[in-house]
Amino acid sequence: MNGHSKDGLIIQYPIVQYPDVTTRDVENLLASLGLDYGRVHPITGGWSYWTFEVESDGHGEQAESRKSGESSKPGESHKPGWIFRFPRNSVVAENLQKEQAVLPVVAPQVDFAVPCFEHAGYWNGQPFAGYRRIPGRPLSDHPLNSRGLDDETGGSVAAAHSSRELPAVTAEAIAATLSSLHDVPTSLVAEACAAEPTVDAWRQRYHALRETVRTMVSPLLDSRLLDAVQRGFERFLQEDLATLKDVALVHCDLGCEHVLIRDDGTTVNGLIDFEDVTIGDPTIDFVGIFVTYGMKPVERVRAGYHLELDDNFERRLRFYTWMASCHEVIYGLEEEKADAVEDGVEGLRTRLGNAGLL
Repeated sequence: MNGHSKDGLIIQYPIVQYPDVTTRDVENLLASLGLDYGRVHPITGGWSYWTFEVESDGHGEQAESRKSGESSKPGESHKPGWIFRFPRNSVVAENLQKEQAVLPVVAPQVDFAVPCFEHAGYWNGQPFAGYRRIPGRPLSDHPLNSRGLDDETGGSVAAAHSSRELPAVTAEAIAATLSSLHDVPTSLVAEACAAEPTVDAWRQRYHALRETVRTMVSPLLDSRLLDAVQRGFERFLQEDLATLKDVALVHCDLGCEHVLIRDDGTTVNGLIDFEDVTIGDPTIDFVGIFVTYGMKPVERVRAGYHLELDDNFERRLRFYTWMASCHEVIYGLEEEKADAVEDGVEGLRTRLGNAGLL
C-alpha cells in the first residue's frame, strides 16, 4: 500500500502491514518476558491494534472477549492484570511511539490514571507495548440509569442510546477529568506530539483534511451530500474556528469506551488509547459524550468544565461529529471494509442533517 492516512491525512509512503497476532503469540511473548500470567483474552473491535487483556496469575476465571475497553469484573480486588497492544501497521506503530513519549509527561500532571508502559519492544519483528490494566469499567459499558433524553439527534448514533442517562455525578467527574487533561501545559508535550501549539496549526490540519476528504470521500457522495460537506468545511474554517482562543492537549479520540470509571460512577479512574493525542481544540474531546448521550449531557459536563469554551463550541462539536463519519469512510476504504464505508456514508448523512447542513 502506498497511500494511507494518519489523523485522516493521506500519507504517501509504503506502509508495513503487520501479521495477525493470536492469543498463543501473546502467551509466548509473556513467557519470554518472564511474566506470571493467567488467561489471555482478545479485546475485539479496534481499528488500529490487536489488543489483549492478560489476567494476573491465579485469577484465571474465563472472561468474555470485550469489544473495547478493559474493565474488571465487579468485586475484583486482586492485582490488576495487563493490557498488551500490537499495532496493525507501521503508521499505528509511530503513534504508539508518540504515546510512549507523551504519557510519561502527562501522568504526573493529571488527577487520573493513564497507561504506563512497563513492557515495550519487538516480538518476532513486530512492535508491542504492555501496561498494567487500569481498574474501572468503560463508560460505554456502565449500567447507568435509564430515562429518555429529549435530544434533537433523532436517527443519529446518539439516538441509539437515547434511553441512557449520564448522571450528574458522572458528568461532574468527566468535567474534572477533561479540565485536568486540557490544563496540561502544551509546552511540555508539543515536541512529543510533533504539533505546533497554535490555533493556526489546528486550522491548517483541517485544511489538509479537507483535501483528504475531497480525494477519498467526496467521490462516494451524491450532489446534496457533497454540497453539505463543502459548506460545512467552509463554515468551520472561516467562521467556527474564528472564535477559538487557544488550543490544549487533547485525547482526540475520546469515545466513551476510552473513559474508565468506578462502578458507582463518581470518579473517572483513567483514560486509555491515546494514539491520536495531539494539541488542538478542546471541543473535540466532548464528541464521545455527545454521540453517546446527546447535547443535554454535554451541557452538564460543560457546566463543570474549568476552562473557557466560546460561543461556537456547539457548532464545532457538530462538525467534529460528522467528521468522525468521514474518518470511518476513509478507514473502510483503506481496509477494504465495505460495511464501514456504507455505515460511514449513512452516518455522515444523518450527522450533516443534525448539524443543519442538509
